[in-house]
Amino acid sequence: MSRTQRDRTAACQGPSRRSLLRAGMLTAFGLGLDDLFRLQAYSSGSGGMKPTKVKHCILIWLAGGASHIDTFDPKPEASSDVKGEFKPIDTAVPGLQISEVFPKLAKVMDRVTLIRSITSPEADHDRAAHHLLTGYRPSPALVYPSFGSVVSKALESSRGAMPPYVAMPDAPIFASSGYLTPAYDPFDAGGDPNAEGFRVRDLTPPDQLTLDRLNRRRGMVKTLDGFTQDVAKTTLVSSRDQFADRAYDLLTSSKAQAAFKVSDESPEVREAYGRNPFGQSCLLARRLVQAGVSFVTINNRGPAQLQWDTHQGNFPAIKDTLAPPLDIGLSTLLDDLKRLGLLEETLVVSISEFGRTPKINGNGGRDHHGRANCALLAGAGIPQGAVIGKTDAKGDSPIDRPVTPADLAATVYTALGIDPNYQFETPDGRPIRLVDGGKALLELIRS
Repeated sequence: MSRTQRDRTAACQGPSRRSLLRAGMLTAFGLGLDDLFRLQAYSSGSGGMKPTKVKHCILIWLAGGASHIDTFDPKPEASSDVKGEFKPIDTAVPGLQISEVFPKLAKVMDRVTLIRSITSPEADHDRAAHHLLTGYRPSPALVYPSFGSVVSKALESSRGAMPPYVAMPDAPIFASSGYLTPAYDPFDAGGDPNAEGFRVRDLTPPDQLTLDRLNRRRGMVKTLDGFTQDVAKTTLVSSRDQFADRAYDLLTSSKAQAAFKVSDESPEVREAYGRNPFGQSCLLARRLVQAGVSFVTINNRGPAQLQWDTHQGNFPAIKDTLAPPLDIGLSTLLDDLKRLGLLEETLVVSISEFGRTPKINGNGGRDHHGRANCALLAGAGIPQGAVIGKTDAKGDSPIDRPVTPADLAATVYTALGIDPNYQFETPDGRPIRLVDGGKALLELIRS
């Protein structure tokens, strides 16, 4: 299996127990979280941080490639085979219109910056996802770390008990650690937070595993450790007890348990976000940010994995299935973060791997189109009600202020206080800049 294939498997499944259990004996503990902590400490130090008021990022990934024309860049003056079935509606920003499928988002567009000129040469799902989530075009030689993994490593020295990087319900492809160690993969929440009895995988113990039994398992690990006391100690081995303790503390932490327990929210709040997987993921993301998690990725993939991949039936799919949860969930998330005083310290980003073709195909759908795409950014001191870039009359490509994935990456890192020019090292010691060739959109960055 190639490195890229391995990364895809890890990204789709999150940090699996098997990929983390390096020392073997910790399987007696039965959790895998201690391995995560141990790998984090074993990895090299972090750096490149600058003082910033921004403490968190919530990334909303519209898996499959959302149609920019039918969402945030309508073309009402184009021919019928381009503009499609949806009409534009006015927003809270004078002169700015978006698709009628977003009536609630239209009311909060004065809190966001809309980039209408994201452009990439990649129009394959995997390659485009790598480009958008890392800032680097894919290479057969190296898989690059995603935004969340970079943040996880950069904030390593200030890490608390909560996982620094969480994905729900799982991680998109290439939203993982790339050439970094698995320590920086996202913590996979697993499951549907809207489901009755939702439990977080690897954090909530099985019903039959009582605290007493957990303590006995922990004691068993310490006993096994005693058998290896004469073995030459490495940094990895000698710190094992410490990280097993941290895993135990997280598992038994009332704060961690409370953060993931979305059922503690009132019925009114849950209804406001929408009783669907995406809406409840937005609510859970807000709870995690409140608890101190640095980076949360919401994979809006749907049961078909790539739900925005509308090669056929584009318009009913968007109108009836795709747009309503996004409209309700994202607008409520922005309202809630503002109400709680968290919006100024939280960067919210909504992106997709590419846009879709201006011309509607014979199946009433739109196909892959990398040249034109949209991104929505909010919070973190981002200017409110701004629009950056413009596409041509058909929405085929930018005609003003093209923004590359590298530019977007540089903007995200700069907003989070991470120097885009900082270098991490590959396993063979080769220094690699976080962003190559990208320039942050400085008008979006808090001074």
